Amino acid sequence: MPGPMVSQAKQQLKAIIDAYLAESDVERVLVACDYADIAHDGITRKSGEPYILHPIAVTCILAHMRLDAETLMAALLHDVIEDTDFNKEDIAGKFGITVSELVDGVTKLSHSSDKEYNKAASFRKILQATLQDPRVIIIKLADRYHNMTTLEALRPDKRARIAQETFDIFVPMARLVGMNEMGDNLEHLCYQNLDLDMFNDVQEALLQTKPERCKYQSTWEQKLTNLLTAYSVPGRIKKKNNNIELLRHFVKNEIDLQELTHSHAFEIILQSIADCDRLVDILKENFQVLSYQDHIRRPLPGGNQSLMLRLKGEKTTLSLTIQTELMRKAARFGVVLGENAPQACRSAIQASMQNLNTLVGGDCAKTTFSDLLDYLHQEKIWVYTPHGQLHELPQGATAVDFAYSASLFLGNHAVGAKVNGETKPLSTPLMSGQVVEVITDVLASPNPDWLSFINTQKARRSIQNILKDQDIEEQRLVGQQALNRALKLFNLSIKDLSEDDWIELLQWRHIPTKDRLFEQIAVGDLLPQLVANHLFAQDQNEQSVVSNRLILGTDGIDVKYAHCCNPVFGDPIQGHLSRRGLIVHRARCHNLLHEQNLHPENIMALHWSSEEDDEINFNAFLSIDLLLDDEQVSEMIYICRKSKIGIENVRKHEQKTYLNIVVNNRKQIAKIIRELRMQFGFPRISRMAMPLTVEEVSKAG
Repeated sequence: MPGPMVSQAKQQLKAIIDAYLAESDVERVLVACDYADIAHDGITRKSGEPYILHPIAVTCILAHMRLDAETLMAALLHDVIEDTDFNKEDIAGKFGITVSELVDGVTKLSHSSDKEYNKAASFRKILQATLQDPRVIIIKLADRYHNMTTLEALRPDKRARIAQETFDIFVPMARLVGMNEMGDNLEHLCYQNLDLDMFNDVQEALLQTKPERCKYQSTWEQKLTNLLTAYSVPGRIKKKNNNIELLRHFVKNEIDLQELTHSHAFEIILQSIADCDRLVDILKENFQVLSYQDHIRRPLPGGNQSLMLRLKGEKTTLSLTIQTELMRKAARFGVVLGENAPQACRSAIQASMQNLNTLVGGDCAKTTFSDLLDYLHQEKIWVYTPHGQLHELPQGATAVDFAYSASLFLGNHAVGAKVNGETKPLSTPLMSGQVVEVITDVLASPNPDWLSFINTQKARRSIQNILKDQDIEEQRLVGQQALNRALKLFNLSIKDLSEDDWIELLQWRHIPTKDRLFEQIAVGDLLPQLVANHLFAQDQNEQSVVSNRLILGTDGIDVKYAHCCNPVFGDPIQGHLSRRGLIVHRARCHNLLHEQNLHPENIMALHWSSEEDDEINFNAFLSIDLLLDDEQVSEMIYICRKSKIGIENVRKHEQKTYLNIVVNNRKQIAKIIRELRMQFGFPRISRMAMPLTVEEVSKAG
């Protein structure tokens, strides 16, 4: 006989599903619940509770979202194959193939003694199963959410490990499939378990200022209500619990405690897109608008659609999310809505699923897992074909990346592109919301030069496959032509290369002949721009890289770090090919973006080696929004030295403190920022691209 806790949990589940499932489906779900109870009989969780309470709780989460009976049955059985003597065939025989496939999809793999391999293989399996049936990831997210609410029974180190994994994988996955409410709940629990001190400080600040915040909220709500009434805009205003957004901004060091407690948020739900657009115009007439983003025409990940504004008040700022009822529902539940979601939501999720499909195509589980992490955390753009088909691409993707995303034919035969109707080079970086048309010629074929500026693995693999299939004589000709184009940067051609130049190149590449060099260029093993830079780049004042092995594919190249943005190991980086050599910039550097607009063919994607070097130091510059006194400066220096971070100098200017630190990697910067914020009452600390100038310091007197 089940104990009182289990009986109560079963009754709670029955009460939820009785409200929306047919009687026959309710019966099927309850049979699955009894089956799971028997399978987990005698098994307890770390807390000592009967294990069956966990799958019942997961199923209740899904039932509140009104998932179908098969999903609920699979949720009840989701740990049966992994933790009991029952197998997939047993479940299929009792509940059908669909339920057994869903259960198998969320079941972890444990065939190897290598835990990292098992984790990577399990995630790849979940991805593959999700591509077959999105309900797999829905179950997995609900499972992870309930596990995150019950971490108190675990050791602190294990809690932190699970929270970090959740933050790295499951939070962005939830947003990818449009389940933003689930993503918010998971993210909130992650912060709580990763940094309890910071979490408690933020919660305390919010609690202390709650009366004042409620007063300002009421004022804002009345203003908005009066506005809707005055302009006869039918809709409703809903206070938004923006604590998770404030916490996210605070943890990311984007606002300080003062800003945190003076920020408010509302949702305005209207009847149509036309009403949404009209209300934006009204708000612009009546308030000072600090920012405006149109995510109806340019949806966020998961197809999240809304118009977003920030308004300035006397002492507070207001974040507004304006959307229709269906958009609001889709932003909360995404893929759960299935065919009932708006077309933009379904298109965005489908585009993400297509990219995931590319990720799981490889043979190596660890590579898939690494690629997945990169994909989930990279900034993305959404562009459209002339027929309105949406494609998701990484930030910095070019027209060639888009062509290969659209189809292999378009990529292989592309000769140009039209972006928003204007003819552009294929190397042109794209931006969200653009309409891209690829111009093709059936006689054209991929150009090895493209490999210097493309940003997607799909495009790179496709180009290299075509190049390697070319006839050997054709390869040599293509390679020679590509090198000729690269030499134009130095106003030279192949004819200008001396015998000594060729000897230098062949020794550098450890190859016997010029033809072999051309073949390497033609198949994409060697970028022609790097060959030209190896010979003719001139040494300038940029900080030289001590070891080229830090950046993949740059052996023997004159590589320097740009002073304008001071990249450090771990930063997203791009290279600028110039007469001075290959200059490494942070990916968002303004100087790089300017050069990219003028000469996109000279910009190339770069990647750090996985092997960092603790002996190589990088300069980084921080700005603290607090004027530290001498005692605090001493404390700061002590904290930095304890973290093995050097301090070159400290300057004070206009109520701020600036410091130049010496680090080995980007992680050290994040760590020292976190420690200094904790020490000095959570001021905002920003990383600057360049140090404070002598002129600025002298002005401070």
